Amino acid sequence: MLHRIAVLADIHGNLTALQAVLADARQQEATDYWFLGDLFLPGPGAQQLYQTLADVAPSVWLQGNWEQGINAIMTGTGRLEEPSTIYFARLTEYLVTHLQSAQYEELIQRPIATQLTLNGLTFQLAHNQPERSTGHDLYPAGEQTSFDHLAGDADVAVYGHTHQQVMRVSQRGQLIINPGATGQPYSPYAKFMADQRANYALLTVTDAGQISVEFRKVTYDIEQELALARKQDLPYLKLYEHLRHTGYTSTHDEKLLKRLNDEYGYQAVVQKFFGPQRDNQ
Repeated sequence: MLHRIAVLADIHGNLTALQAVLADARQQEATDYWFLGDLFLPGPGAQQLYQTLADVAPSVWLQGNWEQGINAIMTGTGRLEEPSTIYFARLTEYLVTHLQSAQYEELIQRPIATQLTLNGLTFQLAHNQPERSTGHDLYPAGEQTSFDHLAGDADVAVYGHTHQQVMRVSQRGQLIINPGATGQPYSPYAKFMADQRANYALLTVTDAGQISVEFRKVTYDIEQELALARKQDLPYLKLYEHLRHTGYTSTHDEKLLKRLNDEYGYQAVVQKFFGPQRDNQ
C-alpha cells in the first residue's frame, strides 16, 4: 500500500496554522498523519486545537517537552518564583481551564518516542532523542554522533523540537528528517526567519519501501490567529503578537517577564491557582 504521511511537530497553540497545514495535507492526498509533540502554548489553542488534531486520527501522536513541562507545573514540580516559571505556570493555568480534563489526561500519557515499520522501512519517531524530550544536541549544526544516536538501528529517524526543517544522514547513511514547526517555525538565518509560514513534511513510502520527502510551507492568516488570542484573553498577549509577527520568543527573557508579571499580578494568580496543590504534597 502506498502511504503519504503528513508529519507535523511543534504546533504550540497555533490553531490557525494547524488548520492551514491540514487543509494543505488533504490537497496533497495525505493518507496518514504523524504528530511529534508540543501541541500547546504559548498560543491560545486549547480544546478546539486538540479536537482539530484528533479529527484526523494521527497514527502517531507524541508528547514533547512542553507537555512534560505543563505536567510538571500541574503536579507541583518547580518553584513559582522565577519570572520564566511564573510565565509558564500562568499559561498552563490558562490552558487547563480551556481544555477538557479527559483531553489533558490523554495528552500527558502519550510517549515521547515510538518505533514502527512501514512497507519494510523501520522508523524511529521522537520529539527529540528517544530517551528525552529536550536538549540542544539535535540542532542542525549539532555533532554527528547525536544524530547517529537518534537513528539507532532504524532506517529513518524523524524528530521535532528544533523547529527547523532538516534532512541529513547518519554516518551509516540512515535518513534523518525534521519537518519543522507547524506553529512556530525558526531559523538562525534572518532571511529565512522572516518566512513565518507553517511547516510540515510529506513522506511518500511506496509498496517497495522507497521513500520520498517533500518539505512544505503553508501560508496562513496570522491576524486571524491574533484575533483568536485576543478573543480568548490569552495571557502575555503582547508577547504572542511579537512572536507571530517575528518568530522570536520571549520565554527566557527574565527581565521582560518580571516586568509583565509585576504589571499584571501574574505571580499572585499562579500562587492562588497552584498553591493549594503544593501545600497538600
